[in-house]
Amino acid sequence: MKISSILIIFLSLVVFSANVYFTEFVDLTDVVVDFINNSNKFLYVSSYSLDNYYVVEAINRLSEKGLDVRVILEVSNKDLKCKVLKDYEKSLHHAKFMVNDNGVIFGSANFTDSGLFEGYNDIVVFEKDKVENFKNLFLNLWNDGRVSGCKNFFVVGYNDVESKLLEFIQSAKKRIYVCVYALTNKKVFALLKYKESRGIEVKIITDKWFDNSILKKYPIRNIVIVRDKMLHHKFVIVDNSVFLGSANITVNGLTKNFEMAYISKQFLSNYLKVFDYLWRRYGENKDIEN
Repeated sequence: MKISSILIIFLSLVVFSANVYFTEFVDLTDVVVDFINNSNKFLYVSSYSLDNYYVVEAINRLSEKGLDVRVILEVSNKDLKCKVLKDYEKSLHHAKFMVNDNGVIFGSANFTDSGLFEGYNDIVVFEKDKVENFKNLFLNLWNDGRVSGCKNFFVVGYNDVESKLLEFIQSAKKRIYVCVYALTNKKVFALLKYKESRGIEVKIITDKWFDNSILKKYPIRNIVIVRDKMLHHKFVIVDNSVFLGSANITVNGLTKNFEMAYISKQFLSNYLKVFDYLWRRYGENKDIEN
């Protein structure tokens, strides 16, 4: 094998090294605490809310050691002993990530009991290749209140994430599987209806919050509502790729809040597995008539 071919394979393994975790199968608390404890010089945290006891304690220990620890929240927490920034802008601060010297945590989970083990959520743990971009994104928010881009990710307020999701769904040739907490965006819902009418397999799993959606009165063939736990995922599978992140499928989630999204083929099998698990568990008790 040529040296250049070996190098390409090696770089591919490095760039795409990541692990995916779901609360359906594991308590995320240990994953997050281990990530925090692996910080050497800094830890920057973005979340809507953060109140899990073990996460708070781990963050406080780092701060007491003198590391550069900063947290941006929509909902403040007086138990945090590090620097905390709240309400830096008018829009909702909703993106959930952590970045340190060694990697990035990113996904749908707030760093709360509900986010880490009580509800249904997902996180991806990336290694070092994503660190610099997330660090710069965070510091732009912290220092200037400015939303900036993040390479290979889509950021509401910087990118047109609504158009990106519509384009992603429009590209479907065989299947669209939606798993999301809040679904009220009429453009997305209309496109799902259209794709279903064209013979594309469309399945939707959503939270009981959908009872409040004006879209509930519009029938769609395959939709399941989860009622016994909070279904807090925010992912859409189209054919062999998955769109994931912090954004609900609402007007605010896709156009106004501070949100982040990512499209991946690498994680397809992981997200198909959890979608199939939820569909099998709840699919026999559909709450919406055809």
